[in-house]
Amino acid sequence: MKSLEKKIRLFALLAILGAVTLQCEKKEESKDLENLLALSIIASAQGDCTVNAPPRASINTFQNVVTANGAGTITKTGSVAIVGHQTAALKLTAKNGTNVALTGNSFVIVYQSSSCPLTTSTRNGFTPSSLTDSNSEFTNSFQLSGSGSIAFDTAGDYYLFFYAIPSRGQAAAVSYTVSGL
Repeated sequence: MKSLEKKIRLFALLAILGAVTLQCEKKEESKDLENLLALSIIASAQGDCTVNAPPRASINTFQNVVTANGAGTITKTGSVAIVGHQTAALKLTAKNGTNVALTGNSFVIVYQSSSCPLTTSTRNGFTPSSLTDSNSEFTNSFQLSGSGSIAFDTAGDYYLFFYAIPSRGQAAAVSYTVSGL
C-alpha cells in the first residue's frame, strides 16, 4: 500500500510540476508576442497618409493641406522610426500655371493624387526649378537645397512629400508660397 501511495504522490508531484512548466512556457510565449507587438508599433510611425517612397519602405506620415493661395512653413509632421528621419507633406489642387516656391533643405517627391495612400511618384505635370535631381535617393525625387520651385503645367491634385535626413543637415521644415491657384 505504501508503494501505491508513493506512486500517487510522485504522480501528483509530477503533474503539478508539469502544469507549472507548461504555464511558464505559455507566459514566455505571451511575453514574446507582447514584445513583437510593441516592436511593430514602434517601427510603424503614426500618421494618416501612407507614402510609397522607393527604395525605402512605405512611410506613414501626417499631411498638411494647402487649399488656396498663400504662404507658410510646414514643419516635421512625421518621422521614420528607428532611423530618426523626418517627413512632411503638402496637398494642393493645381491649375495650369500654379507655382509653389520652396525654401528649405530636404528631398522633394511629387505624387499626382487626390487622396492617400500615395503609391506612385511622378515627374510629369510640372517643371522643377533650382531643384537637384536625386533619383538615386528616392524614385522621382529632387533635392531642395536653399530655394527652388515647382511650376505645374497640368491641372490636378498633387502632394509634395518632403523627406529629410537630419544627419545630412536636412530638416522637414520647409517654407512655401503658392501662387496661381
